[in-house]
Amino acid sequence: MSDRASIAANIKRNSALYICVAPFLVLFALFSIFPVFFSAYLGFNHWDGFGEPVFVGLENYSRALGDPIFRKALGNTIFLWFWSTALTVGLALTLAVLVDSYVVFGRNYFRMVFLLPLLVAPSIAAIILRMFFTSNGGLVNLMTGAVTGTPSYFDWLGSEFWIKPLVVLLVIWRWTGWHMIIFLAGLQSIPRDIYEAARMDGVGRWAIFSRITVPLLIPSLAFSVITATLGGVQMFDEPFVLTQGTGGTNNSATTLGMYLYATAFSQFNFGLGAAVSWYIFAGVVTLTLIYQAALRRSRMGAQ
Repeated sequence: MSDRASIAANIKRNSALYICVAPFLVLFALFSIFPVFFSAYLGFNHWDGFGEPVFVGLENYSRALGDPIFRKALGNTIFLWFWSTALTVGLALTLAVLVDSYVVFGRNYFRMVFLLPLLVAPSIAAIILRMFFTSNGGLVNLMTGAVTGTPSYFDWLGSEFWIKPLVVLLVIWRWTGWHMIIFLAGLQSIPRDIYEAARMDGVGRWAIFSRITVPLLIPSLAFSVITATLGGVQMFDEPFVLTQGTGGTNNSATTLGMYLYATAFSQFNFGLGAAVSWYIFAGVVTLTLIYQAALRRSRMGAQ
């Protein structure tokens, strides 16, 4: 039997399987593969959603780099990504170690409690945070006034400096529990015999943590940092809702995701929005490759 005949016979034999898989493949191509290629095409064209796209080459990419708002959004994104990732991962690791070391009963209760913020929609969480930090009648200003004895009307949300820490605070509140579960699973997979042997040799707690726990948690740390980076570089929900879509005073909390949204869906410049999306993609890929290289190096050092 020839190759063509065997292929035809195989297709006929598995036709029912192909028919079952076909709807998924069509939807995947329509909503995943096609948008990627179409955005790459739009990045080299000017298109407002009507008429034919006009080829402009690299103009969209150079225009984005020349826009001071884009550069500010890039700086804001780096700031929010770095601090939200560092503080969220650090706090989650600390809580996971404390729960693993000192909580004997009710660990499932702690898992449930720390995961509750993920059940709250970002918009609702941002609205609650706005109630705490609003200038007129906010809980923080009321507490400050009660302590100082004079009414406080500080505009936290309108401050160019404080709006970014508030966004970081919102990210920490929402995602610390999720990362803590990852670390707690990693900690519970470490054999207890290793800790017992180290204690019998007189190794201190800090040495056990730094020389045993952390090296064995590197896969969990890498996964946590990479996922936090993916969310941080593409951050949109928290700053958008917290600033009510304005990006804060003088775009002090505008991120690349918000800049993309404004250019594509407010200004209807889909070519520029596509170019920005590829800048975000390049940043995510670059940081992921750096993390993977650091992970391989740490594993080689451990061996």
